[in-house]
Amino acid sequence: MATPLWRQRDFMLLWGGQLGSWLGTEVSSIATPLIVLALTGSPAQAGTVAGIRGLVYVAWAIPAGLVIDRCDRKVVMFVANLGSGLALASIALALALDRLTIAHLLIATAIEGSCFVFANLGRFAAFPKVVAKEQLPAAAAQFGTADHIALLGGPPLGGFLYGAGGGPVAFALDALSYWMNAFSILLIKAPLGVAAPGARQGLRREIAEGIGWLWRQPILRFFNLVTAGRTLFAAGLYLLVVVIARDGGASGLSIGLIFAVGAGGGLAASLVAARIHRRFRVGQLLRGTTFLSFVIFGAYAAAGSNALLAAITALFYAVDTVYVVTASAYSATITPDAIRGRVTSLTRLVTLGAHSLGFFLTGLTLQYAGTGWTIGVFAGLLLLLFLATAANRGLARV
Repeated sequence: MATPLWRQRDFMLLWGGQLGSWLGTEVSSIATPLIVLALTGSPAQAGTVAGIRGLVYVAWAIPAGLVIDRCDRKVVMFVANLGSGLALASIALALALDRLTIAHLLIATAIEGSCFVFANLGRFAAFPKVVAKEQLPAAAAQFGTADHIALLGGPPLGGFLYGAGGGPVAFALDALSYWMNAFSILLIKAPLGVAAPGARQGLRREIAEGIGWLWRQPILRFFNLVTAGRTLFAAGLYLLVVVIARDGGASGLSIGLIFAVGAGGGLAASLVAARIHRRFRVGQLLRGTTFLSFVIFGAYAAAGSNALLAAITALFYAVDTVYVVTASAYSATITPDAIRGRVTSLTRLVTLGAHSLGFFLTGLTLQYAGTGWTIGVFAGLLLLLFLATAANRGLARV
């Protein structure tokens, strides 16, 4: 019988470091749109600042994938987390000195996002190295638990810190969380590099190897496209909920509590996601989660109170958690370790490109069309994703 994940030291170091880092990220994520709205009053500007992170991911994804497959992933993740922490510390200092500008925020966010590319790809490549293959769905669910624990505590803490101090402490806390994550990575004993690296073939041929392998995996390609579609609207969910709540007169703390309730739904789902994954086939889970996401997201049009807004967000995060566990476990199971960094960089490039575009589109539609049209457009996209999964015959084989 496999050792429980909570008793596996290396997994818990990777998981615990990620939990701390995500908690800091959620704290600053709730503060960022509030700061931009306070500086400019523009949802489009808020979407631009948030979206810059996805743009740098697109720029760095393929080079980062090569680095992940060529270098010690532990060293890459350590350096990347240090760099992200420094970028965020500069924002905290500028806020404390009342010198923060949109230009500074954009540059620091771009630097933090660049470092995040390497750390994020390193984590995706490293987690199958610290658990047994049969525990991959449970490990993916555990990472989902960390995300939602952070989402449970981060937004209300970020809202409180923003209300109490205007933001410097929120960004300082996020910087500290990155540095703590870097330290926890150093303590991992398992080798995180490629077990049997192949001969160097040159950059173009190595990139082509990853693309060729991914092209021969139709189900994984389809998963990636569905994930990108979901990310397109989910990326702007933070901004959408902030704008809806703010227009209803909610305070920063109240907005944080809405996301905390939402995270409770995701956390509850993460605790049972591995069991759900064992009970249903991958194709069934994909169809079910895309349909439920469409129905739940459309309900935002009727969110007339903070309580209802929080309940809808909780349901959405619960379904999204099951989807993420399904997609992550499938990818980790079938991807060879020797090309994991390159394949992950390609799939994440598409996803994070959609993430960036989603922020821009959400900001623009909120500013120029209003919340009703924004909800309608993205609910329609979710309906198309469900219809695509229902029509995909290949999913019947997985």
